Amino acid sequence: MTPHVTKLRSMAAPGAGFARSVLSLPAMGAGLMLGAGLAVSAATAPPAGAQLADDAFIEVEVASIGVELYSREPLALLHSDWNEVLPIWIGEIEAAAIIQALQGVDFPRPLTHDLLVSVIDELNGTLEEVRVTELRQNTYFGLLRIRTPDGMREIDTRPSDALALAVRTNARILVHRELVELAPELDFIAASGGAPVVRLRGVTLGSPAGGRAGAEVLHVTPEIEARGLEAGDRILEVAGEAIDGPFEFLETIMEVRGSSSIEVLRSRDGVEETILLPPPRGEVRIGP
Repeated sequence: MTPHVTKLRSMAAPGAGFARSVLSLPAMGAGLMLGAGLAVSAATAPPAGAQLADDAFIEVEVASIGVELYSREPLALLHSDWNEVLPIWIGEIEAAAIIQALQGVDFPRPLTHDLLVSVIDELNGTLEEVRVTELRQNTYFGLLRIRTPDGMREIDTRPSDALALAVRTNARILVHRELVELAPELDFIAASGGAPVVRLRGVTLGSPAGGRAGAEVLHVTPEIEARGLEAGDRILEVAGEAIDGPFEFLETIMEVRGSSSIEVLRSRDGVEETILLPPPRGEVRIGP
């Protein structure tokens, strides 16, 4: 097993080790650069000053913190299921702050986001929800909506800070519908509920329930679905090699490398069939 994949596997373990793994990934060598994802640009965003009516937003959750494979930068993955995912690039400090809150890590003295929560509370305010409102010049914008004795106040914020506050206060997280619909299909590794998740070549994979072999398909792009793979299938082999979990899927594809298509053996309702996955999309620019 290659050393960098061994390091990726440690992300599946809960606790502080996961946070350390996430923060150490940006320093990895070029072996992790799989060249997948789409550029995030202002052309894919709702227009500046997009309609902020309640029905323009959908509620999501910070389901996982991961790392984008091409840039090796931390991501917050916002979704309610794996069909629609909004990946937002965040800083290492914010990634650690979100992970710490998700895992219930306490510190003897308040860190920055804990301090802000205390300030809001001391001023008799309540953080009711945070919103990711638009994308301008490759930058996501957000709002804090705080209910105070004088009424609702909206405060401009970076989404990464907003998410760190939301997971500390159980505030609702709302995302502009158009941002989700136009989200780039980035390839990433993540951990959701302590279990590993990998998105690569248009396929999102998790660990099968009940200790079954292979990797469970959580979501596929329309192109992959047209080739005969769909959510609920299991991938048993990649390029003739048996796999056991999403990281072995990633490891095997990394070992094959190249830009060619690759065969996978999928199982559906006990019936096995070979599916051909298309070549990777190639190296691209990404947003911040």
